[in-house]
Amino acid sequence: MSSTAVTEPLSARTFLLGETADNTADVLAQSLNEQGVLQSPIRGLEGLSTSAWQAVHQEIASVVDGLLNLDLGDMVISGWCKYTDLTKAAKRTLASPGSEEVVALATHRIVSTHHPSIDLIVNEAKAHTFKFDLTVTFDITGVAAVVRRGDLVALRGGKCMVTATLELEKTPLELTRKANIDLHLAVPLRRPIALARHASHPPTTPLR
Repeated sequence: MSSTAVTEPLSARTFLLGETADNTADVLAQSLNEQGVLQSPIRGLEGLSTSAWQAVHQEIASVVDGLLNLDLGDMVISGWCKYTDLTKAAKRTLASPGSEEVVALATHRIVSTHHPSIDLIVNEAKAHTFKFDLTVTFDITGVAAVVRRGDLVALRGGKCMVTATLELEKTPLELTRKANIDLHLAVPLRRPIALARHASHPPTTPLR
């Protein structure tokens, strides 16, 4: 795995596949085929021809393409909405109009996990369920968050290393990437992000 700089807002698809993102289904189908993940015996499918297996590969890859349409910036914000110092600052600034707080966020890690599955139907019966695991880890250092009126309005400084992995049936699909991203572009803050309203009901994405 190499570490490279990424300079544009990212979906999980773009981060994992880079310049090949426009041909996601083909890339995924090739990875499925090379890894042989789908070649293990599945009841009712033992007699599938090579062309039929290729069709299965392609169809699963097309579905996964849609599953990868997750925004990395949203994952980061989801983690920060559970950060106690941020939510407290949001409440204080909401209660004191015109005030502003700059919250220094300690070195921290946000882990976002997703477990989509796809049912394969043959002759109107479910033959198999393909289970995927998408894990995206953010290691963030040196960032300060500016909070006004209960909202996150700006970021100052900060470095972010992202590691993303997509697996099928617990087998890596050779779709693993580790890279530095520009946190300000990944989380562009085109509009304020409400923190105060999340304080009582934080999301489940862990921040540790």
